[in-house]
Amino acid sequence: MVPMKRLRGIHLSRRKKRVLATLACLLIVGVAWAGWQIQRATDVSLVAPIALPDDIELRSGDIIVAGGVSLQSRFVMSFTEDNHYSHVGLIEATPQGLFVIHAAPSGEGDGGAGDQVARIPLSLFLAERGYVAVQVMRLKGEALDAMQLARDACEYASVCVEQAIPFDGAFDLSEQDTMYCSELVYLAYQHAGFDWPDTLIRSVSTLVVEGPIILPDAFTRCEALETVWQHSSEREKS
Repeated sequence: MVPMKRLRGIHLSRRKKRVLATLACLLIVGVAWAGWQIQRATDVSLVAPIALPDDIELRSGDIIVAGGVSLQSRFVMSFTEDNHYSHVGLIEATPQGLFVIHAAPSGEGDGGAGDQVARIPLSLFLAERGYVAVQVMRLKGEALDAMQLARDACEYASVCVEQAIPFDGAFDLSEQDTMYCSELVYLAYQHAGFDWPDTLIRSVSTLVVEGPIILPDAFTRCEALETVWQHSSEREKS
């Protein structure tokens, strides 16, 4: 005959196993649910492409900043002050339509020409990365010199496209043989003769970047620029 103490021990042991099994199942369900939520939150296919209004007249040299829901966008935005923008490029207005010249790594949003400075249609730029926030800026004033600066900056960026300047994955602002998105815009206007304020450059110390860097949202705070169009979807506001 089995002693009562031993029977109680067997029952307690079985109860503990059931509790542990239940907790394990709940943990698995919780992890799966969290993974599904993250996947859904970063799925660019769930974001409706942003459409430009018909009454907006964009010019060559206009600066376009954007932020999306992808993991890449969210990673970059984690270093910014406004947590809205992760990428920037220059508008190029041509008889064939509107394009964006930008420097991007391979992946969604590179227009099939990643890891270098490239030119892609504006519609593709707005659609590929699941952008939910976009802002277009240009130098303040209607003076001819400001418009010429913008055109010259766009021409410099176009030359970078022709030279297939590689993407700067090290985000090193000290050399110009490779470029990242903000660096391209900064250098384009600098070569056109525009003096950027020193406040655009920040010092960052992370595992990825160490030293001075220009982040996309820096252009949105530049007093020399004015906003000509801005869009933020309901998903971004929520």
